Amino acid sequence: MSVVVGRSLEKRYGDDLVFTGLDFAIGQGDRIGLVGPNGSGKSTLLRAIGGLDDYFDGQLTYRRQLTIGYLAQEPPGTIRLPVLDFLRSAFRELEELGRQLENLTIELETGAAGPRHEELLERYARVQAAFEARGGYTMDSRLEETLANLRIPESSWQSPVSALSGGQRTRLHLGHVLLEQPQLLLLDEPTNYLDETSLPWLIRTLKDWPGSVVVVSHSHAFLEQVPTRIWELDRHGLTQYKGNHAEYRQQRAARRERQAKEYATQQAFVAKTEEFIRRNKAGVLSRQARGRETRLARHLERHGVERVHADPALRFSFPSRVRSGDIVLRTYGLVVGYGSGKPILRVPDLELRRQARVAVVGPNGAGKSTLLRTLVGHLEPVEGEFEMGASIRPGYFAQHHVRDEFSVLDPAQAPFDLIKDQMRLKDQDVRDHLGAFQLGGEDVFRPLGTLSGGQKSRLMFAHLALQDTNLLVLDEPLSHFDSHDALLASLQGYGGTILVVSHDQRLVANLATQVWNITPGQEGQLSSLEVFNGSWSAWRTARANGRRKTRPDTTPVPRLQDADTTAPNQSAKRQRAETERSLEREIDLLDQKLEAVLERLNAASAAGDGEAIRKLQKAHRFLQDEADGKWAALAELYEA
Repeated sequence: MSVVVGRSLEKRYGDDLVFTGLDFAIGQGDRIGLVGPNGSGKSTLLRAIGGLDDYFDGQLTYRRQLTIGYLAQEPPGTIRLPVLDFLRSAFRELEELGRQLENLTIELETGAAGPRHEELLERYARVQAAFEARGGYTMDSRLEETLANLRIPESSWQSPVSALSGGQRTRLHLGHVLLEQPQLLLLDEPTNYLDETSLPWLIRTLKDWPGSVVVVSHSHAFLEQVPTRIWELDRHGLTQYKGNHAEYRQQRAARRERQAKEYATQQAFVAKTEEFIRRNKAGVLSRQARGRETRLARHLERHGVERVHADPALRFSFPSRVRSGDIVLRTYGLVVGYGSGKPILRVPDLELRRQARVAVVGPNGAGKSTLLRTLVGHLEPVEGEFEMGASIRPGYFAQHHVRDEFSVLDPAQAPFDLIKDQMRLKDQDVRDHLGAFQLGGEDVFRPLGTLSGGQKSRLMFAHLALQDTNLLVLDEPLSHFDSHDALLASLQGYGGTILVVSHDQRLVANLATQVWNITPGQEGQLSSLEVFNGSWSAWRTARANGRRKTRPDTTPVPRLQDADTTAPNQSAKRQRAETERSLEREIDLLDQKLEAVLERLNAASAAGDGEAIRKLQKAHRFLQDEADGKWAALAELYEA
C-alpha cells in the first residue's frame, strides 16, 4: 500500500530546471535512500513530498491522515525554547490525550451513572488505546534514551536551543522528529554530526521504524544498513533500485554496462542504415531510402538508447605557495568557550609544526568547533592565549556556511559575485572556476542562502581554492559534500598544515599524522585535550591498550566464470543474414505500398471524398504499424 504517490513532478528555479518527469510511490514500510550528485534536487524533492514547497508542477497524492516528519539539512537556529521543553513539544498530541484520560477519569469517579457512565467508559477505552499505541506510557523513557544517544549534555538541557552549536542543534531536531513518531519520516542528511555512538543508535532506530522513511545521506556506512530501496536522482530523472547501497552500486554498474553495449549496437545499426540512405537517396531506390530515413528517425525517437556519460569527476587543489615558519601554532594556558560564563575546553600548552595533519576528534559538544573558531579569530580565548607562527595564511571551512554568527558567507550574495569580488576575475574566468566545482547555470546567480548544502560546500571549496593558504582549518568538510575522494586527494597533496574536525573515519585515517583527542569533562569540569603524535590507526590501537594482530584475509577470491567464446556456426550466420535480407525486402515492399496509399489519399482529399479518405487513412495506419513492427524486428536482429 502506498503512502505517497508522485506523478510527473517538475521543479524550476526561474529558467533553471531542477528535475522533471518524476514518477514514484512510497510504500508502507519502505526505507528509501535518496542519492545523487550535489545540486540534483534531493533536498528540493524531500521538501515537495513533505508539503513544504508548493511551487512545482505535477501531482502528489497522500494516504488519508498521513503524518509526516521532516528534518531539514540545516535546522533553524532561532528557537528560544529550552532544550528539554523543545524535545517535550514532540509529545504535544500525546500529552493532550493524557489530559483527556485525566478528565475522563475524574468524570468517572464523580459517579456518573446509566448511559452516561457507559459512554464515558467507551470514550476512556478509545483514548487509552490511542495513548498506549502511540507510546504515551513510554514518553519519559524515550526522551531519556534520545538525550543520551544524541549526546546532548545535561548541562545544556535548560539552555535555549539557539545557544547550542550547529551540530547539537541538528541532533536535537533529529531527536524531536523521531520522538514525534510520524508515519512518514523525511530526513535530509541526518548522519551529519553524529559520532561513533550516535550513528549506530540511529541506524537501529530506523531499521525498526514501523512507518516509511526517505533519507538523504552521503554516509556509505549508513546507506549499507538502513535502506531497502535506493532512489538515484540526477539530470536524467529518478531511477529506482531494490536493495541497499551496495546492491544499488552493483545494479547501477550492470545497467550502465548493458546500456553502453545497447548504445554501441544501436549506433552500428544507425550507421549501416544511414549508409544505405546515402547510397540510394538519389538513385532508383530513393523511395526506399526516404522511407528508411523517416522510419529510422521514428525508431530512435521511440526506442533510442542514450549514450552512457561518465560520472563527472571533481578534481581540485588548494595552492600553498607561501612557506610558513616551522612553528605554526603555540598555546599558553588556553581555555576556549563562549565568554567567561561558558568555558568549554582547556587546551594544554602545545606546539603545532609545519605540514602536520591534525585530526581533532571527540564526542559532540566537547569543544572541537569552539577550538577551531577560536584559532581562526571568530571567538576570543576565555583564558590564556595562542600565537600563530611566521607567515601564516589560514583558510577556514566553517561547519555552517551561512546560517549562524560564525558563518563566513553572506546568504544574500550570489556565488558569481563572491568569486568575482574576491579575485577580480573576468566573467568567463569566474564561470570556468565555478564550473570546475560543478556549479553552473542559474545557480551561480542565486543567493547563497537558497543553495543546497552540497552546493554551499562546493562553493566554499571553490572559495578556498583561490586563496593562497598554508594552514587549512576545516570543520566537518564532508557533511554535505559528495566527492569524498576528490577532497581527500586534494588534502593529501596540500603543502601546508591541516587542522580538521570530521566524523568521517576514512578521511582522518588516510590523512592524519597527529590526533588531538578531546574528552568531555565530568560534573561541571572542562573538557580536556590530549595530543597523540601518530596516525589515526596508531591512535586507535593505543587507545585500545595494545596492538591487535591483523589476521590475513583468507576469504577465497571468487573465480570469474570463463567467458563463452564459442563463435556462432556458419549455418547460424547464414540463417541470420537471410532473415535480415528478408526483413529488408518486406520493409521495402511496405514502403512502396505506403507511397501508393499516400498518393490515393492525396487524390481523395483533393476530390473531397470523405468515405475514401477514412478508408485510406485506416489502410495507411495498418501498413505503418506493420512496417514499424518489421523495422523493430530488424533492429532486434541486428542487436542480437
